Amino acid sequence: MNVMKKRLIQILIFGLILVSCEEEPIGQQPLDSVPPGEVTNIESYSTPGGAVIKFTPPKDEDLLYVKAVYSRKEGVVSEAKASKYADSIEVEGFGSISSQDIELVAVDRSRNSSEPVKISVVPLEPAVKTIASSLNVEEDFGGIKFKWENPGRAEVSIVVQQKDSLLDEYVPLDTYYTSSKEGVFAIYELDTLPKNIEVFVQDRWENRSEIAKHTIVPLFDTEFEKNKFSFVNLPGDGPHHGDWVASNIWNGTPSPNGYSSVGGQGIWPQSLTIDLGVLGKLSRMKLYQRANYIFAEGNLKKFEVWGSENLDLSGSWDSWTKLAEFESIKPSGLPFGEVSDEDRAVAINGENFSFDPSNPKVRYIRFLVTETWAGGDNFQIMEIDVFGDNRQ
Repeated sequence: MNVMKKRLIQILIFGLILVSCEEEPIGQQPLDSVPPGEVTNIESYSTPGGAVIKFTPPKDEDLLYVKAVYSRKEGVVSEAKASKYADSIEVEGFGSISSQDIELVAVDRSRNSSEPVKISVVPLEPAVKTIASSLNVEEDFGGIKFKWENPGRAEVSIVVQQKDSLLDEYVPLDTYYTSSKEGVFAIYELDTLPKNIEVFVQDRWENRSEIAKHTIVPLFDTEFEKNKFSFVNLPGDGPHHGDWVASNIWNGTPSPNGYSSVGGQGIWPQSLTIDLGVLGKLSRMKLYQRANYIFAEGNLKKFEVWGSENLDLSGSWDSWTKLAEFESIKPSGLPFGEVSDEDRAVAINGENFSFDPSNPKVRYIRFLVTETWAGGDNFQIMEIDVFGDNRQ
């Protein structure tokens, strides 16, 4: 009896398989071996390291996509694809301005390919070379500063290598990834001995600019000791909010609380005064933002730093010298409320603000905050690091 049941079940399963094989797939177009038509009306315009190609796709109902086939490097084939609804396709990643051969191919749902249509494009100068030509390298307090222009906001890395005297070769020193329109990057905590370095710009396709060599002698720089800092309560400086007191910004950690002024007082701009505990010339200051609200809320956007050798307890600004006027810049340039990984790295690791070397020595500094990222009437600072020359 059991044997009969097993045979019957096997027969039923076999019958179902036969039926399912004979049925047409629901919602699936039948496959064929007919290739689609070719793309037509092809035009192109050059871009840095690439080109945008406009075309009219074939009218085949089963068209799936159009692809561009090309070689960025000898023997390495690359493809860029555009959906059947698109009328343009971008090729990128070329490392020179020489003519490049491109094949445009239409592909249908049966994976049939049209005959390729061959064209040539001449890319504009790659971003790595344009950026490298604008790259300025100079000594800084305790380090080396790099500045460049990147009008197309290309995603590149600034690669810095240093000559190792023992190995007699260049070894990695630092790499900075950026898409900023106007970039600034610095390597700090270096001694004052001459540094032989080489710098180049590289993109994600491993295209590189020419290597530039420099000999840089960093200026003397040291971090001011935070255990000497103290809060100075001057007339005109606003009150703090709750336990967000001034001493939080030199306690060695940017969390959980920093300093926050009080909003809703009708006082703006607002100020905060700090005694550094030692006389010195400031080279730079690093400010840390609220980690959960980077480039938002009460984080400083525009502010001034004033300094004085002696303290006037009246709160008058007459005895103070403006050392610098700063603006916090979001590297990505994205709209308010949107941030990139580069933005997060800058905010969390601290923004560097540099002072003019011609400034006088000071012991007291005074923040004058004129604008926050949210545009409110109170501000927050999570932590500060102060650097300069405080040798007596």
